[in-house]
Amino acid sequence: MKPSSAIFLVKGGAITPLGDLEDLWRGLLQGRVAFKPAGRSRPYVAAHCEFPARDPELSMRRCMALALESTRELGPGSARSDRCALVFASTKGEVDQWELQRALRVKPLETGIVLSEMASELARRLGIAGRVLATSTACASGSFAVIEAAELLEDGDVEEALVVGADALSLFIEHGFGSLKAVSLAGARPFDASRDGLTLGEAGAAVRLSLRAHGGMLGRLVSFGASNDANHISGPSRDGLGLALAIQRCLKGQDAGRIKAICAHGTATRYNDAMEAHAFHRVFGRRIPPVFSIKGNIGHTLGAAGVVELLVSALVAGRGVIPPTAGFTGQAADEPSLDVVHGGPREVGPGLVLSTNSGFGGMNTALLVGPPEVA
Repeated sequence: MKPSSAIFLVKGGAITPLGDLEDLWRGLLQGRVAFKPAGRSRPYVAAHCEFPARDPELSMRRCMALALESTRELGPGSARSDRCALVFASTKGEVDQWELQRALRVKPLETGIVLSEMASELARRLGIAGRVLATSTACASGSFAVIEAAELLEDGDVEEALVVGADALSLFIEHGFGSLKAVSLAGARPFDASRDGLTLGEAGAAVRLSLRAHGGMLGRLVSFGASNDANHISGPSRDGLGLALAIQRCLKGQDAGRIKAICAHGTATRYNDAMEAHAFHRVFGRRIPPVFSIKGNIGHTLGAAGVVELLVSALVAGRGVIPPTAGFTGQAADEPSLDVVHGGPREVGPGLVLSTNSGFGGMNTALLVGPPEVA
């Protein structure tokens, strides 16, 4: 849907395996890959973040530390604290604390592990006194949080909304994806014919949304759409109908020919990437915009992914350059053909960029972003 009033992406910040947002952008253009051996006798690679320990209280609370670190560059908002909302997104939050709790016999609510409690704590630390929400819709959590924030602004509940997505690597998450045989041993290769699974990463990302224009803005949220294909608890629909519906809802009333690029979910699992290719063909036919994925660079950052990819999409929209897809050399002959950007950055000029995400349980989202002045 298209918002009835302009929703601006005022400012964004991130901490990723390639560094902060500008470090990430430079790394993507250079084709840098952040994968390293996971360690602890685990035979696969992962993408970890490196950042200073600023708060001793958070030394064993990595997810909260990532969330807070991502907001450092945003600065104060322009709205009163009670007119600013916080929407926090995560798939598992501080799930790694459960073993510690068992050892110390501490209840979850006493340490803030429950997502709603994490969101409340984050709001307190950031001085936000308006609406506080927590959303967890698997790997689409970050982009669903953006949609929730946009709807709060649309309804007039708040003047600004801060979206924060964060997930930290943990044995629980690694073992979970490992049990699904979804993890690549060598590293994610989105859309490539030889892809054999995802690479897990971690990140924190934040974006401030506002109904008011500000100087030096990142961009504008032009429209959004969502759907649920109710296909399977973990597997995407093979035909791409669910994601196609989310994209169609997002593009209703829009000129699809103006889209310069698609920032795909692109996890590098066999089923997800094929599903996305089918969805793009259903929506665009033979005129699919160039496609790219950043998960071959920083891995799948779970609840942070949708926010990180929104920020990257805004940079592509404003700077007019598409980063290459790391690990891609060519598609399988039996999959719908895509123009996957690879080998180096591609100049396309400023314009609209579509960002898609899909998650367990049939979740699908589509966000359309552009430069601040886009209509």
